[in-house]
Amino acid sequence: MLSKYFSMAFEALVLNKVRSFLTTLGMIIGVFSVIVMIGLGQSSQANITNQIKGLGAGVLIITPGNPKTQSFGPPGVNTAKTLTLDDASSLESLPGILYVSPNVFIQAMLKFERNNVPASVLGSNPNIVQARGFKIASGRFFTEQEARVAAPVIVVGYKLARDLFKNTLEEPLGAKVRIDNARYRIIGILKEQGSGLFGSVDDQAFMPTKTFQQTIKSGKGLNSILLKVESEELLPAIDLRTKTLLRYRHAIRNDEEDDFKIQTQAELLSTVQVVTQVFTFLLAGIAAISLVVGGIGIMNIMLVSVTERTREIGVRKAVGANRRDILLQFLIEAAAISLTGGTIGIGLGLLVTRLATQAMNLPFVLSETAVIGAFIFSAGVGIFFGIYPANKASKLDPVDALRYE
Repeated sequence: MLSKYFSMAFEALVLNKVRSFLTTLGMIIGVFSVIVMIGLGQSSQANITNQIKGLGAGVLIITPGNPKTQSFGPPGVNTAKTLTLDDASSLESLPGILYVSPNVFIQAMLKFERNNVPASVLGSNPNIVQARGFKIASGRFFTEQEARVAAPVIVVGYKLARDLFKNTLEEPLGAKVRIDNARYRIIGILKEQGSGLFGSVDDQAFMPTKTFQQTIKSGKGLNSILLKVESEELLPAIDLRTKTLLRYRHAIRNDEEDDFKIQTQAELLSTVQVVTQVFTFLLAGIAAISLVVGGIGIMNIMLVSVTERTREIGVRKAVGANRRDILLQFLIEAAAISLTGGTIGIGLGLLVTRLATQAMNLPFVLSETAVIGAFIFSAGVGIFFGIYPANKASKLDPVDALRYE
């Protein structure tokens, strides 16, 4: 029985190809937008999650500022300056710690000849290579000795090196780049890695923390300190020792709150997942507005169709079609438009999301629930906005309909 209605619905759509296509286009754009937004959001979340897990389970991340007023973000976004390089050095003496990585961050303009390239510049120590799993494409990373003496050396990301030296004959390794009035010699170029929790490594530059503080940024404030412990079982004890030591060094009284925040890998992972999920659903919600607009387009075109086919409705009722038959016919036509648009939109969305994640060096992740949900939602939009025109058609009096010119 339903197959007959679907056959009639598609016949009606084929008779008005241009109008049907333009109406379907609204649904295509709506579903496409939702799929792309959810796909990019889930892919970004998977990439960040992988990077956090890559730090290892036995990791503590310390950031400056009061935990109650501190906003979440990658190292560098917090403006509080309660952590110092001396704090990081003192933490190295705690038993059970494998290494400490102090980090400071700024957005700056790197210059080579006539090329000016914006970049994220980070000051750290050689431990960051192990902590973040960097791979060297050419050259090397700076050494502990270079970090101690504040050597004017710098390691740049893959894309940053390419942009700095485009349209030049100069080889990046050994060349000197400028940040403001300071010059730094490039000693290494990192392999292409892509975006993550700490931003895109490909657009970043790294130098010793002392070099950073002496040549770029005044003051001794750090944006974060990363601690790697010997085993996950030691985390609670080292967390307590770290807190005790930092409170002592910062002269914090018993009745005062910490001026820093300590997070484990699990806590950081939980925070990231909540933030990225909210952000993904927010973007998908905004994109879903276009689905509603597409639904309004369906209702508009179905109302026009009812008016144009008034005599057809009268003939069908005269030969025995009841109100339910007419209602189903027009509802299925509306659903056919939305399902066709939804199917095409999902296909295009999957293709564009795949290409976008490849271009951004992200893992391709899109849950089946999101795809099925988008398909069902598109069908629901078509049926919802088709109810009024279908109901109007079903209520037409056959005598009046046959008289309609």
